[in-house]
Amino acid sequence: MHLERFTLRFATLVTFLGALLWACLPGVGSVDRIGAEDLEVPLTRAPHGTPFTFEVIESLDAAYLGDTPSHVGRHGGLEFRPNVALGDPVYLVAEEAGGAARPVRSGSVTRVVWERVSRSLTVEFDPEPFVRIAVGDVVFVDLNPAPPTARP
Repeated sequence: MHLERFTLRFATLVTFLGALLWACLPGVGSVDRIGAEDLEVPLTRAPHGTPFTFEVIESLDAAYLGDTPSHVGRHGGLEFRPNVALGDPVYLVAEEAGGAARPVRSGSVTRVVWERVSRSLTVEFDPEPFVRIAVGDVVFVDLNPAPPTARP
């Protein structure tokens, strides 16, 4: 009997102290709470044709049975909201004999992960046939490809 009364009084005291602590903490329990939208800085879409350059950091022959070869790259510092989709082209900058560089389609995006907190993008892509891609190669995707032209 005494144990039950003690437990009830202890539970009441703990609840009261918790409510008091909750009310006294700055910004907690008040109308001036910080919302999740305040913690995120809104990013605008990149202009069409903005390249996102990254380094190939991993190459796979097959991740699972029946899979095809793929490559993975990652880079941070995004200043824009990405608009990269599955199937988007991945380009490798190829040096020509005259020293000029031109982009060569080297693959298609098969997986893309946007880490909003670190502002980084991880891109996995399947290579085009007969295009050699090695770990350490620098490739890029368009952060906001132009929409396909409408057909009449």
